[in-house]
Amino acid sequence: LNSCLCGGRDMVMVVDAPSSQIREFVVDKCEIGSIWLRDLPNLERLASLGTHLFFESTAFPCLRQWSLARRHGVSLDGFRQHFRQHLELDLFLEHTPDITDLIIRFTGPDRWIVPSISPSVLLPNLRRLLVADVPSSWDVSWPRLLFETAPSLESFHIHIASCMEEPSPSEEIPWCPTKFRQHRLKEFVMAGFEATERQIYLVKFVMAVCTALRHVSMFKNGHAQDKGHWEWEMVTQQHSWTEEEKDDTLKQIMGTASSTAAPVQLVLG
Repeated sequence: LNSCLCGGRDMVMVVDAPSSQIREFVVDKCEIGSIWLRDLPNLERLASLGTHLFFESTAFPCLRQWSLARRHGVSLDGFRQHFRQHLELDLFLEHTPDITDLIIRFTGPDRWIVPSISPSVLLPNLRRLLVADVPSSWDVSWPRLLFETAPSLESFHIHIASCMEEPSPSEEIPWCPTKFRQHRLKEFVMAGFEATERQIYLVKFVMAVCTALRHVSMFKNGHAQDKGHWEWEMVTQQHSWTEEEKDDTLKQIMGTASSTAAPVQLVLG
């Protein structure tokens, strides 16, 4: 379903096909109030892009790949705070424990995703994660929420999109100390790296809690290029950091790797 206009924003579409062989389902920027997926037993790949999608816990037991894009909030002064939302991660991921590949694009003028009141392992089988188009005005460390719910994660990519607004200290997530350790992650890549405080915080956190980490790459210039709905490639360009910039950044980051980890290959581009 692509850019459908089906009865306006009050309409609810229900997809209930227990005998179907549908393996892929894409909903892209459809002007529909909401879509309910009830029974798609053979569905393996789902893309919900800019459309409100709801589903039941048993809707698709074979789902393995999911691309999810949501934007919330308005930019107009005077309305911005009035229409602001705060949504917990559980609302989106509590019924998808078997997915192995996840692409998330959460955007808007203000960060609306917040920590769960009762954190849990939502994604026990996730292997590959891309968090794309993170507004630079948000607390860009928010993907830690995802990371801590995915103990089997092996590849973690994040792309930070530059925007005009400056991040506000009052919007920072008050992270608590943790004893969390991750034993599977081997690769962490950040594109759009500007060496800001919260970007460095996230890099340091990943390096501190991962015991199997081998490659950490931070690129000033780059983005996540879609290869279909469920695959991507990190496209980067080399940036000429001055020796002073490079030394200062590496000093802030180094020394945070897990004490049980093998040496990490660190790339600053």
